[in-house]
Amino acid sequence: MDWFTALEGVDELESAEDFLDFFKIEYDPEQVRVSRLHIMHRFNQKLNQASAERCVSASDRYLLAQSLLAECYATFHQQEARLHSSMNVYKRLEPSFVPLSQLEGVRL
Repeated sequence: MDWFTALEGVDELESAEDFLDFFKIEYDPEQVRVSRLHIMHRFNQKLNQASAERCVSASDRYLLAQSLLAECYATFHQQEARLHSSMNVYKRLEPSFVPLSQLEGVRL
């Protein structure tokens, strides 16, 4: 990921909106407010997996990062985060249901 951190100006970015603005990606502010954590988590994963060996120039590296971020934003745009997120909170088992009739030992 050194190729990404070497991009001029990246070290000054703090929020998801900063990243989207920097890479000139149009976005819905409300959607980013709701999904910022998921977008940035997926972006970080993609950056770690990306190979920039073919990206000789800084502009090529910028375009690669831009396309990765745009892809991450599109994944969560107008879609439920739990369906696409790789975050552990969404990997938990579904809650189970116990009918009241099975709670014989409990008195109200």
